[in-house]
Amino acid sequence: MSKEPLGLYLLRILAACGLFAFMAMLYWSSLALEERTRSIQNKLEQMDIQIQELKDTLTTQPVVAHSNVQPTQEVAEASQYPNLLSEDPFYQKTLSTLLPTDFKPHGSFHSGTIGKPDTLHPFSNWAGVAEWLGMCNISVARLHFGFYDKYAPDGALKVEQRDREDQPGVPEFWVFLRKNAFWQPLNKEWFSEDIALAPQFLKKHPVTAHDYKLFFDAMKNPYNQDLKAVSLRNYYSDLEEIKVVDDYTFIVRWKTHKVDENGKQVPKIKFMAQGLTLLGFSPLPGFVFKYFADGTKILEDDSDPESYRNSSVWAQNLARHWAKNIIPSCGAWVFKGMSDTQITFERNKQFYLPLEVLVQGNEVQFKDSADAIWQEFKANKYELYNLQPDKVLELEQFLKTEMYKQQAANGSAIKRLDYLGRSYTYIAWNQTKPWFKSRRVRQALTMAIDRQRIIRDYLQGMGEEVTGTFYKYSPSTDPSIKPLPYDPRQAKQILEQEGWFDSNGDGIIDKTIDGENIPFKFQLTYYVKNNVSKSIAEYVATALKGVGISVELRGVDQADLSSTVEDKNFDALLLAWALGVPPEDPRQLWSSEGAEEKGSSNTVGFKNKEVDQIIDQLDYEYNPEKRQQLYYKFDNILYEEQPYTFLFSPKVSLLYREYVQNVFVPKDRQDLVPGAQVTTPDGSIYWLKRP
Repeated sequence: MSKEPLGLYLLRILAACGLFAFMAMLYWSSLALEERTRSIQNKLEQMDIQIQELKDTLTTQPVVAHSNVQPTQEVAEASQYPNLLSEDPFYQKTLSTLLPTDFKPHGSFHSGTIGKPDTLHPFSNWAGVAEWLGMCNISVARLHFGFYDKYAPDGALKVEQRDREDQPGVPEFWVFLRKNAFWQPLNKEWFSEDIALAPQFLKKHPVTAHDYKLFFDAMKNPYNQDLKAVSLRNYYSDLEEIKVVDDYTFIVRWKTHKVDENGKQVPKIKFMAQGLTLLGFSPLPGFVFKYFADGTKILEDDSDPESYRNSSVWAQNLARHWAKNIIPSCGAWVFKGMSDTQITFERNKQFYLPLEVLVQGNEVQFKDSADAIWQEFKANKYELYNLQPDKVLELEQFLKTEMYKQQAANGSAIKRLDYLGRSYTYIAWNQTKPWFKSRRVRQALTMAIDRQRIIRDYLQGMGEEVTGTFYKYSPSTDPSIKPLPYDPRQAKQILEQEGWFDSNGDGIIDKTIDGENIPFKFQLTYYVKNNVSKSIAEYVATALKGVGISVELRGVDQADLSSTVEDKNFDALLLAWALGVPPEDPRQLWSSEGAEEKGSSNTVGFKNKEVDQIIDQLDYEYNPEKRQQLYYKFDNILYEEQPYTFLFSPKVSLLYREYVQNVFVPKDRQDLVPGAQVTTPDGSIYWLKRP
């Protein structure tokens, strides 16, 4: 075998080294080029965002004004139809008089909530999340400050009621959106390292009609099994269609029903349709929820207008979406992040209503207990606190301490505003059980319970006795109805008249029903972790024992309470119900349709043909006087039937530091808001005058 010459061998080595060096230089130059390209791309993205922000800033109103921008030319030209929205004089004129002449929003609110939510999903059923979503979002319209029945512009500048072309005489609602509402850019820091955001998410996007339709599609999508979506789907069962006309115009159509008018069948939409159209729709950001994090569409082909309403693939991706733990923001507040200890928001400086938020920040801390929140307020770390009945005596003691005296000397004295809360506490009598089938028996149960004693001894006077399912000061409540008297002797007589006697001398009344002797002995279920509820339940058991009834107390946690209510697996139930604003719709609680339906709000199985007729009439009655007559009639029937023992509505005692300004009940300030109806304070107008 011949050997290779030494010169040729060295030449091969030099060639190999040269080739290696060349490849290394080529690789290095490609990295440098890639890095430079990435840098240029990032700078272009930032310039694009800055240019967009500059455009938006030029259209943003000055802070000293709160009036809406003028309608677009397209809206102005559609003048043959009246606008269902009107400017709110409180925000146009009055609010500025309650602020310093050189006012600028400043400071932050701090508060606490019990527990941390698992998700910030747009269809979360968690009450706190719903509140935060509302802070960061907008609706088609908003209520005038202090009123229940006047609507002002919000996401829309104008809403028209027109006749449908396919059904003359049947209304549809044309919504004309403003063009200066924007989704704020997302922030990479909100996400884990394994989520790389496409550049499109780091830019602002206009709020469009497609976003409102996406909310409708997500709610109506049968594959979206989120609890809130299911409940909304039931509530909006008559919502037929949202049709997008263009980016800033859409039409809302509701199902019609044949209604008898003077012997003639007339097609009508329900009375509540208008209010739900104006206040019930919020946009869902399509630029986020139609996409994967890398910027590709979840549905490659979404040309069909009903794609998102019908797609199981999209619904499944929505349930586990990569943005489910953030809140895309287009409202007066902007989500700034959530940690294990708190969630934070900041004022949207470019929001189209500059005085909608009068502070710069909002921080909500996650606490383990209600007592921890109370301790933070006492330490002057929170500005506001809703006083609980079991803290009344502790408050009186705290106001005498040196710690508080020092706070007061430094301008942080505690003030108090009392008002009636929009909820009521009740005992529900399950009418499928043998003890509670007779309305006379249910009346006797109410008369055997001293509701004034409950308010006095267990609420420290922080409550008012109520007689029905509507808010005590609602125009729907018949003011002539007086509470059934506390009269255990008469209660016992009624029970005897209904056939309930102590036949065997064991101290418990009984009755023969269908050939079987039934003792009046039942379980009362309540939420075990609420001390006030526990005390009330114990008192009720003692009170009913006085008329020969045996009550076994069943304290349960939140999970068991929810399943108990959903399955209607109880005898009697001590619970509270939150109230909406007028006009009330009693169908959810009292229609016979839900009497036997699992999970319905008609937990007691209440059935009454006359009540059903009233509910149906309310659906299509537009005359205010006739509606009030129907509400009064309903109120009186419910009073006679006593499906619940209505105990009380709680008085809310709002404690606030003296540097918190504009804390008042609108109805009490007719000088500021003539004709105001609202009897609860509105935190959106609070501002901080720091000591």
